[in-house]
Amino acid sequence: MKSVMSFPDRGPWGKSNWRGNTSGYVIKEMIEHFKPKLFVDACEGSGTSGDVCREMGIEYVGLDLHKGNDFTKDYILSQLPRPADVCFSHPPYHDMIAYSGEVYHGIREGDTSRCLSPEEFISKSQTMLLNQREAVRDNGGIYATLIGDHRGGTLGKGNFRSYQADFIQMMPKDELLSVAIKLQHNCLSDDRVYSGSFVPIMHEYLIIWKKASKSLVAVSFDIANELQKRVATTWRNVIRVVMMKLGEAKLDDIYKEVEAVASHLLGVNPNWQAKVRQQLQKHHTNVARGVWAI
Repeated sequence: MKSVMSFPDRGPWGKSNWRGNTSGYVIKEMIEHFKPKLFVDACEGSGTSGDVCREMGIEYVGLDLHKGNDFTKDYILSQLPRPADVCFSHPPYHDMIAYSGEVYHGIREGDTSRCLSPEEFISKSQTMLLNQREAVRDNGGIYATLIGDHRGGTLGKGNFRSYQADFIQMMPKDELLSVAIKLQHNCLSDDRVYSGSFVPIMHEYLIIWKKASKSLVAVSFDIANELQKRVATTWRNVIRVVMMKLGEAKLDDIYKEVEAVASHLLGVNPNWQAKVRQQLQKHHTNVARGVWAI
């Protein structure tokens, strides 16, 4: 298994007419590399993972929304004979291909392709990943997901979202094992001609975590602490850039500049002026009363 994967032929597994189908070669690579005895797919779609596992003689459990399994509500581990060695998912992406609705007999709450916003998709995806984590054995169980980037709206005009970055950020930092890039082939957009600055998305990411022995509560605290550290670092860097611009300035002028460049931080910290003073005292020079320099 390598950090870049390319499979022009999707292989004989699963149903080729199922949109968003995972290449069976991805599953085959994971099995050959991690050598699981029990492989679980949390959203198996057309059954590609099951076909590969049966061919390779690997015990398999396949779950899917269309089989009545909702990874945002149903505990995966309770549906298994024992903790899995590998638990994989390739979830429906937010508003790209609708997997429930008129075609599939009513919209399902757990269908992540029916999320109303990227934030809802990310929140439900974190539930999915934590559910996968709980489903694998301690001290070495593998949980993984295949996810692509997303651009909303009409071609070239929608916001770009790198979901793999969100997924990595919201899971335990010390459990991240690897990220592999999977090139995409035979997409509906392959024959389109794009103009201007539009850059077509031609790859997905296989994100792989290796479970430690930490409890779910401990993992939750680790994730929260990591986010707090990032917020603190962002504050420090924003104020440093402000001071680089101003060189030397009065406190009121620093406040005004911070308001102009860091409105996204101010909304989550009503005591932001105290935060600014704290950062100035820690990392900058007080050259006169109420005057600071980098």
